[in-house]
Parts: sequence; structure tokens; C-alpha cells
Amino acid sequence: MKPKLIDVNEMKIIESILNKWSGKLTWDNFAISVASALNRPSISKFTLMSYEPVKQAFNFRKKTLREAKSQTITSANDVTIDMLIKENEDLRNQIKHLEELLKDRENVWVEQYRRWQYNLSQIPNVDLATLDLPLVKKINFINT
Repeated sequence: MKPKLIDVNEMKIIESILNKWSGKLTWDNFAISVASALNRPSISKFTLMSYEPVKQAFNFRKKTLREAKSQTITSANDVTIDMLIKENEDLRNQIKHLEELLKDRENVWVEQYRRWQYNLSQIPNVDLATLDLPLVKKINFINT
């Protein structure tokens, strides 16, 4: 008969470690964590594997972590797709709003241009051809 290396109290500690485990679960990482919790310098993964309740609990926890991860990825993909759809809709609404704003501005500028054109035509001695001349660059006389 092989000697008992893990007693009932230590088995409860091991189960507690497995129940709280998050992240990637490997036998090596699990053995290190168990040794630390049991205040032992080390414990081999083969020793842990030799205890059928530990082996079954380990495999079950690994399976539940894998399933939880796949569900998280699936829901994360759905969330990401939903977020992208919402962002796309928001951007389309923003584009529509900006296009309407641009049309309003263009209407204001067209009205202003017509008003200026009319008012300038009513001022005596204003040559409309000179209004269309390009702007002359200002010469800086201070530096000369």
C-alpha cells in the first residue's frame, strides 16, 4: 500500500484552489500553487495525478474554464459586432447631420453673396470687374 501524502484537510485545500482558479490551468502551475498552499517545498504533478479525486476535479475545472472561455469569446464577438453596428449607425447619423449643416451653410453663403452683389451694384462708381481681381499680397515695409 502506498503512503498517503495528501490527507483529507489538504484535499479540501486542493479543491478550494481548483474552485478559485482563473486563467490557464496546467498541471505544473497547479502543482506549484498546491505546494505553496500546503507549505511544502514542492509537490509533483504526478503525485497529484495519482489521486483520482484530484485528477477528476482538475479535469472538470479545466473543462469548465475552457467552456467559460469559449462562451466569453462568443459573447465578446456578439458584443463587438453589436458595438460596431451601433458605431456604424452613429457615424452615419453624424455624416447625415454634417451634410445637412453644410447645405444650410451653403444656402447662407449663397444668400450673402447675392446680397453683397446687389448692394455693390447699388453703390455709385463701383466697378464690378475690379471686385473680381485677385488679392494683392501685403508688403511689409517695417523690415526694409
